[in-house]
Amino acid sequence: MQVLQIGCGALGQKIAEATLNQGHALTVVRRSALAAPTGARSLQIDVTNAAQCQQLASLQPQIVLYCLAPSEGSDQAYQHIYYQGLANVLQAVSKQALLHVFFISSTRVYGEHAGEWVDDLTPAMPADTGGHTLLNAERLLQDLPCGHTACRVSGIYGMHRRYLIQMANTPSRWPQQASWTNRIHEDDVVGAVLHFYQQVARSADDHASHNHGLPTQLIVSDGAPSLQHEVLQWVAVCMGWPAVTTPPAQPQIGKRLRNQCLLNTGYRLQYADFKQGYTPILQAMIATQSQIEQDGPP
Repeated sequence: MQVLQIGCGALGQKIAEATLNQGHALTVVRRSALAAPTGARSLQIDVTNAAQCQQLASLQPQIVLYCLAPSEGSDQAYQHIYYQGLANVLQAVSKQALLHVFFISSTRVYGEHAGEWVDDLTPAMPADTGGHTLLNAERLLQDLPCGHTACRVSGIYGMHRRYLIQMANTPSRWPQQASWTNRIHEDDVVGAVLHFYQQVARSADDHASHNHGLPTQLIVSDGAPSLQHEVLQWVAVCMGWPAVTTPPAQPQIGKRLRNQCLLNTGYRLQYADFKQGYTPILQAMIATQSQIEQDGPP
């Protein structure tokens, strides 16, 4: 497949490397002058600039992945990166060979915040401006003459994404309410995207219809929501840190995500819950600390 990837940050870098390893031809677009992964073509374009996006018109991608994220969480940044950037790319890119567009969105489009269960059939009703911007960006895909999927990703964690681990080591930051957290290991985000690519490729080989069996939107999460304080307690025990044993006060906040559409695509999670995903991360941290203690001061 000829893949055009918009964005190559921490997650995008991993997706790009996996895309190349799977044998796809890859063009990476990024605003900075940083080099793309070896084997990929690199274009330096600020996609919020419509004129610069005209460089995309000469390409003939079969797959477009839009995986940009703003560097800060302001409403203006969301509008520029998620909506205007995507609109400019979709306006400029050639549709001649295009089979499918993937947009890395967020479960922020769901406004539920009282412990409700949410699945792929739950209507997206955002509770804040950022969620509305993401949903408006998703709607830009609807006019495409090809398949399209908004991948609604929950909280990403990984070897270098240790937000909850850092929180676990700071009891003063622990939640004061019973708060649900939904996680997905970064390796499973990468794995899911590459699984989708393979489905598009198989459909192209079979001359199938444009939808490739992929839904227009789906939740990308491990499907095992957990109460945040329980995650923090488990991490603290594993690391030998002080833990807050008193559960936070009710009522529950947050939402609980199911991932049936993701599973229906045939993807099988590498890390089915937070314990499976965090265990190798914590083991690596313990091993590093043990090595430091063994080596002693410089």
